Amino acid sequence: MTQTLLRGRSAEVETTLRVLEETATTGRSTVLVVSGEAGLGKTALLESVRAQAERDGFTACVGKAEELDRISPMAPLLLALRGGRPPLLSEGDLAAVGPLLDQQLWLVDRIAAPLEERSQRTPILIAVDDVQWADRLTLFALRLLPPRLAASPIVWLLTARDTPATSTELSEVMPRDLPVHQITLRPLSPNAMRELAADRLGTEPGPRLTRLLEGTAGNPFLVTELLDGVLNEEMVEGGDVTESGPGVPTKLRTALRRRLSGPDKDVWSLLQAGSVLGGTFSIDDAAALRRVPVSDLLPSLHGALAEGMLIDTGEHVAFRHDLIREAAYEDLTPTARRVLHRAAAEHLLATGRTAVDAAHHLMAGAPAGDRDAADVLRRAAAEVAPQSPATAVSLITHAYNLLPRRDPLRLEVGQEVVDTFVRARRVQDAIFTADELLRTSPDAETAARIHSRLARPLWDLGLDERLLARVTEALELDGISPQVRALLLAQRALAMSRSDDPDAAVNAGHAALADADEVRDTDARTTALRALGHAAATDGRYGDALDFLQQVRAVHGGPAQAAELLALALLDRYDEARDGLTRSRQEAEEHGATWEVPAFGWWEAAIDLAAGRMEDAEAGARTIVRLAEDLQEYGYRVQAYALLARIALLRGDLRQAGEYMTQATRWTRSEVRLASAQATLAHALWLDAGGDAEGAARLLGAAADSPAALARHTGAGYADLPAVVRIALRGKDTELARRAALLAQQYADRNPGVATAAGVALHSRALLDDDVNLLGEAVTVLRESPRLLSRASAAEDHGRALVAHGRREPGVAELDRAWDAYVALGATGEARRVQRRLQSTGARRRRWMATTRRPSTGWDALTDTERRVASLVAEGRTNRDVAQTLCLSPNTIGTHLRSIFGKLGVNSRVQLTREVLSRR
Repeated sequence: MTQTLLRGRSAEVETTLRVLEETATTGRSTVLVVSGEAGLGKTALLESVRAQAERDGFTACVGKAEELDRISPMAPLLLALRGGRPPLLSEGDLAAVGPLLDQQLWLVDRIAAPLEERSQRTPILIAVDDVQWADRLTLFALRLLPPRLAASPIVWLLTARDTPATSTELSEVMPRDLPVHQITLRPLSPNAMRELAADRLGTEPGPRLTRLLEGTAGNPFLVTELLDGVLNEEMVEGGDVTESGPGVPTKLRTALRRRLSGPDKDVWSLLQAGSVLGGTFSIDDAAALRRVPVSDLLPSLHGALAEGMLIDTGEHVAFRHDLIREAAYEDLTPTARRVLHRAAAEHLLATGRTAVDAAHHLMAGAPAGDRDAADVLRRAAAEVAPQSPATAVSLITHAYNLLPRRDPLRLEVGQEVVDTFVRARRVQDAIFTADELLRTSPDAETAARIHSRLARPLWDLGLDERLLARVTEALELDGISPQVRALLLAQRALAMSRSDDPDAAVNAGHAALADADEVRDTDARTTALRALGHAAATDGRYGDALDFLQQVRAVHGGPAQAAELLALALLDRYDEARDGLTRSRQEAEEHGATWEVPAFGWWEAAIDLAAGRMEDAEAGARTIVRLAEDLQEYGYRVQAYALLARIALLRGDLRQAGEYMTQATRWTRSEVRLASAQATLAHALWLDAGGDAEGAARLLGAAADSPAALARHTGAGYADLPAVVRIALRGKDTELARRAALLAQQYADRNPGVATAAGVALHSRALLDDDVNLLGEAVTVLRESPRLLSRASAAEDHGRALVAHGRREPGVAELDRAWDAYVALGATGEARRVQRRLQSTGARRRRWMATTRRPSTGWDALTDTERRVASLVAEGRTNRDVAQTLCLSPNTIGTHLRSIFGKLGVNSRVQLTREVLSRR
């Protein structure tokens, strides 16, 4: 059958063979997508590729997505990875993957590690048939795994039906930065059909058979069914169909969705029952749907097997082709389908199957108002929500829509819908559903809880005003319980904690904490503590912020959150912050949520930049960009582009910085205020570097009309304030400069003993007053700061001021120290500016040649971290091994590898190993 279906596909077969050969030779992953209408031979081509791959030494595995099994997370891919000979995932690997189904990124990393290791011994073929029916988690994994394993010899073969909806899904799956070969199967030409018929019949087809062949529209499956039918029923004489034979053979009529006639009615009824159960089904389940004993179905089963409609897999039977199942299913009336699906759900539940097993049938067969069906769908949603929130959304919303508007249960289910939308990060849908529920005028307690459910997502998006409005409205309701009121008060304090009035937020936080303690509500208490921590951070009191946030963790346990780690960094405790980030990332792999990964990555990159590890910060920011695309968390993508723009400015690359700013602006949305603030500061720095200081000052001044607003609306931390003062003075906005200097002094006063805060305050004030001696004090204080960029910046300003005040020799010496610091940090743009200033004083240094740009290609283009990664990979280590050795995330290692490949002009681990060994 396979060879028959591949007749006329020589070009497509040749493409697949070339892909296998190239993958085995280059050691690089390739994606092969085969699309076409049902019956055109996609599965046959896949089986041909698998057979050839095994002959060529590949480890090959195949999984198939089922139309009726789309709510089973990762089923097609895990089936494939466990179905190879030997399996690509061991039982231990599978056991490690299971608990991670609700943590998408960690799941992908955990699957990638054994695949990467296995591919170093033998090339791999991973095929998934009928991707158009794959669940969302499988599609997510298929989008992320190929880029993660780009340097491994793996062929990813996907087949899918050629429909507009499928094309959209496939476009989402297509990986970036990988070669993708697309094969679109077309119907057989008339000549190909005649050749196929002549081959099967031993002679050229006659006029009547030719007309019948034309009726198949070139579908290889239907052509084969036609020829097998006329041969089996002995209706061919001299290469044509006999006059006494029917116009279309029985088997072809089945495939063309026509009813079987005569005694074969029972066979057709069996096929229809089976079509409701799925592509593979139990004869016991089919008998239950037919409401007959199993023994009564045996003659029909034998007939279906003899006709080639079904195949026996041992424990179950399966349709030989999806077209047969679809023909039987579509031949049922809509009413019959609904009745059979409802009966299937009842049977599955009665025989001990889970709510998830019955869910598809209830979604297809439950009538409006079916409370029992709604209850089962609720249980199914709760069961799959940890693994696949997107699937849970479809289940719980279907349950919700089954219930009439006046059904009292609808309000309860609606709140579950809100929670599921929140879990799936579909905040706008959660808000819409919550408002719909509130319009039904629920009791005060329920209305307050609905408002409260939206607090966390609104806070995460930075929608503080909308959060404040909701909890304030809820607090005005009469009759809410003390526990709910305590939680709402804490959420109100949290909404106020990033406002321009931190004192009011602190007062609200303490009041909420007292209420939470009185009613002994843990959630209300931790929310109030979190509010106090963020309010303290907004007010620049990072020691207090750290204390409150650590109290939150003492209650909940688990890893340190990003805000706590940032507070450590702003207290000059960079080593603690970095170690905490490493531990938090490791603990999050076991307990955290996937959406938290970009948050940890952002703070890690920001801390790296603050500590002067510019290359690590750049790699981290690039990683965040990719993760944000994968998870559609665009707020952190904006922040990552803003950070990349700042790094480009430090290197003096205004063009590249401008490109990053364009990307940041493109992805900035008004509701993602926190990310927008970071982009505002980066944009101002870019304008100033390009000579438009007045435009930069206008941008910052428009965003901030008070010292507190300056930090809140521009993303300026206290280490950035000297730069803000410089921009303001160059842009002739002395009021902005004064506000920035005042804010710097407030930070220093509120964080005693922190060298960076004290030094930055002196630096900012000295710039405002043009006080050269005060600049000298700032340099002295900042020598105790771990923030190397702040030290270099103060030294540069001090040296410039000394020269301007006629003290050339000490000024040149100070500028020389600044130049050394910038070069050591890789801030070559800053170093070149200092060099030009030194040259204007008549100073000359031979070592200034070191400020030339790093090459863009070749071994010398690699950063220190990239060389370490390359060396470890050359030792045969996997990305996860390298990540553990360097205390980085596997995602960051992947970013480094992509950069290494581009700079060295290699595209596989094998080629990289050769390059490293040649260097040694």
